[in-house]
Amino acid sequence: MLIYRLPIFFVAFFLLIACDFSEKNEAQLLKTTQCDANLPCTFPSGVKVWLSNSTLSPETPFTIFSELPNGLHITDAKLKGVTMYMGYIPQQFIKKGELWQSNTMVGICSEKNMLWRLELTILNQTSLVEQILNYNFYVTY
Repeated sequence: MLIYRLPIFFVAFFLLIACDFSEKNEAQLLKTTQCDANLPCTFPSGVKVWLSNSTLSPETPFTIFSELPNGLHITDAKLKGVTMYMGYIPQQFIKKGELWQSNTMVGICSEKNMLWRLELTILNQTSLVEQILNYNFYVTY
């Protein structure tokens, strides 16, 4: 009986360790996004998003900037872990002149190169249509 179970166990074990679903999902996600991670981005709606530094470290403060065309307003913003579930971190964007900015930081996790996503909800004050924009960035240690 043990002889029959042992090969099944090894086949199942090797199939499980051979698959790395997180990297495949992360790569597929980055292919479907409109912008490269950590680089300034201008969305088709004219909304611009960029980071204070192109290289970020966990538990180190940084700023997220956004510039919006007239008639658009940020109604909600949060950071979500993509590589690893980390819950979400609410962001409070404050308008300073023509720019919106949010001072923030993210926690450290077991992944040395963690992909995060800013989920930015924009309201068109004329049409009252909301749009969710996703901006990805890596935090590395």
